[in-house]
Amino acid sequence: MSTVDNERNVQINKLLQIDDKVRALLSRKLTEYAICHFANLSPYSLSFGKEQYGKPKLLSHPKLFFSVSHCDSWIVCAVDEKPIGLDIEKIENFDSDTLEFFCSTSECETIKASEWPELQYYKYWTIKESMLKLVGAGLFTDPRKVIVCPLTNSVIKVNFENKDWMGESIFTDDGYVLSAVNTSNISKAILVSPDVFYE
Repeated sequence: MSTVDNERNVQINKLLQIDDKVRALLSRKLTEYAICHFANLSPYSLSFGKEQYGKPKLLSHPKLFFSVSHCDSWIVCAVDEKPIGLDIEKIENFDSDTLEFFCSTSECETIKASEWPELQYYKYWTIKESMLKLVGAGLFTDPRKVIVCPLTNSVIKVNFENKDWMGESIFTDDGYVLSAVNTSNISKAILVSPDVFYE
């Protein structure tokens, strides 16, 4: 059914800015390519839908899961046989007064004590966002309920509703943080635009 289905075309055409239209189209095409590359499928066999809070899902292959994120010129997509969440953000200055709205007290202290607070801030933010995208809750859930526990510089344990997950954060050369949360090994390929794999 896909590339690109009528419903998605309608959504893209509703966007006002040409950059947003291009980004939305590239996001869908990258998603299709990543899924087909991962599972050896034809793009014409794919059919997409949405869950209760708008999380996209693969109707045609319900045992495959994917997550997409974009920021500026970056578009990233992760595919797995288990639920996965993914987020990318640019490292910028942040208002420390906003920390208490999405971090626990101990997380706030860790960020403030870090040698590079901005990097730590966006690591926490993208991990929390990835976790909420994984469960399909998005911003409907208080991000402070997602507990972030760094294990190494890049590998992170995430606890949400008394269940542990594994996460990973990657710092790109051009100043972005890419994070993913998954129940299995994050080291599986995360496809990024254009044609680059982090393994």
